[in-house]
Amino acid sequence: MVNALIAGGSGFIGRHLSRKIKESGGEVALLTRKTNPSIPYKQIDWDPNGDGSLLEKEIEGYDLIVNLSGAGIDKKWSDPYKKELVDSRVRSTALLVKAINSASKKPAYLVNASAIGYYGDVEDSPVDEKSKPGDDFLANLCVSWEDEAKKVDKNVKLLLPRFGVILGSDGGALPQLLRGARSGMTFNLKGKAGWKSWIHVDDAVTSIIFMTQRGFEGAYDVVSPNPLRMEGLMTLIAGEIGKKLRIKIGPSMANLVLGEGSKYSVFGGQKVLPTRLLDLGFNFKYPDIQETLRDLIQESN
Repeated sequence: MVNALIAGGSGFIGRHLSRKIKESGGEVALLTRKTNPSIPYKQIDWDPNGDGSLLEKEIEGYDLIVNLSGAGIDKKWSDPYKKELVDSRVRSTALLVKAINSASKKPAYLVNASAIGYYGDVEDSPVDEKSKPGDDFLANLCVSWEDEAKKVDKNVKLLLPRFGVILGSDGGALPQLLRGARSGMTFNLKGKAGWKSWIHVDDAVTSIIFMTQRGFEGAYDVVSPNPLRMEGLMTLIAGEIGKKLRIKIGPSMANLVLGEGSKYSVFGGQKVLPTRLLDLGFNFKYPDIQETLRDLIQESN
């Protein structure tokens, strides 16, 4: 039975992972900036944006520590917010690693989130865990994020899940894409492929449990084996809710609304393959995008 401590556990991925661990017979505690009495788990106050101090005794006794901390990428990226995107990930990782390394009884595992932004805006060229990092803002952020996690004590196993576009009914990208489709809006990619490497949230959290139960370490692309283009994704979403896409928003208009973030979240892309997960024999419950959308849209209704 695993005893897990999750930073960012009240967020979208954290909620699903906490529930999955509990359902599998494990115990869960959360590192949180604000205690919420409605959350059915032990909660430990921690503000990585404040002094960020963590007592070693607060993280002792856990088999698994999971760091999902990080400001959302779904806001307009001003220069101050870009700094927050970096600090909220790299600083929280540094503080957790420091506490782990100082603890007399260390966890067996640190799972530290990363993202497929690691590869940069590669579009049509397929990439996997053997590929080199890119050299744009998100790629550099992911490299710094992972490098900070790699400072953890060598006796602690380190797993770096590089999450793709996580689809769920209660968070992630899908609610925003649904709002656009209900308004008849899609995007004018102006010749760009707009590849989206996606994964159902259930598969995302199940893969984490799968890998830690089997003792796997290193970086893994947590994406479905079937990426698709943004245009195809929006068409399928619209079809599932019986809407026609009539308005195409171009990069300039999206930039006004989302700032630099639109370049990555909408118009950029990576065709990422989960080579290592497939080699390990992970069985995706939702490898098909249409089945995924049908399941999640029905759930949201």
